[in-house]
Amino acid sequence: MRVTQEILKRQTLKSIVGIAILVPVVLLHFVTGRAYRGPYPEFVNGYLLDILLPFAVYLLMCPYDVFASFLRPWPVKAAPVFAVAFSAEIAQYHGVRVFGSTYDPLDFAMYGVGILSAAFVDTRVFPRIFRFWAPQEEGAV
Repeated sequence: MRVTQEILKRQTLKSIVGIAILVPVVLLHFVTGRAYRGPYPEFVNGYLLDILLPFAVYLLMCPYDVFASFLRPWPVKAAPVFAVAFSAEIAQYHGVRVFGSTYDPLDFAMYGVGILSAAFVDTRVFPRIFRFWAPQEEGAV
């Protein structure tokens, strides 16, 4: 595949969107923390970041599908994100602090919700909002 200015532009724009989503998610982590006492504290403290972080990480993989066509199917992007989250939760079950310290079996479902939501946004929402998001035909610019 020949790298053109259009391809680099698409990758850059997708990266900007991914980072624009990741930064608020990371900042939310610092704002809420365990001391959060606002609305729905159990959900925010226990599950919100388990949904939002995999969502954001999935979207950070999207710029790479511009060059690597094998990454275009959403399950290919979803699998490593879920594998890392799954591994971290299993480590927590065994007392190892990885991305947290408390094992909760519901976290697996929350990771799935975040990843499936990101896949939906990647395949159905963003292509309708951003022209650069839709996959390009081979040979098309």
